[in-house]
Amino acid sequence: MNSFTRAIAGALMAGLAGVVFPTPSLAVEGLPAALANEQEHYQRRMERLLRQLDSNGDGRLDRQEASRNRYLQRHFDRLDQDGKGYLVPADLR
Repeated sequence: MNSFTRAIAGALMAGLAGVVFPTPSLAVEGLPAALANEQEHYQRRMERLLRQLDSNGDGRLDRQEASRNRYLQRHFDRLDQDGKGYLVPADLR
């Protein structure tokens, strides 16, 4: 795990304390197995985080919903690379 991934994981885990994630069963094509498992695990955590914060159930996080997580609040503009005003799971990969 590189330092960027650790920083993201630490920041997001503050909002996910006590949540248990399943072990990934499928490898991401083209990546070594350990890295693929880590990537798959990260993606599942991000999808779960988005579902938890998505208060109106539209499948995306607007700035107000994202503000409930310090990491997403701080990095919203960087993660919303195309400037659409909301985040979807693909923005966190």
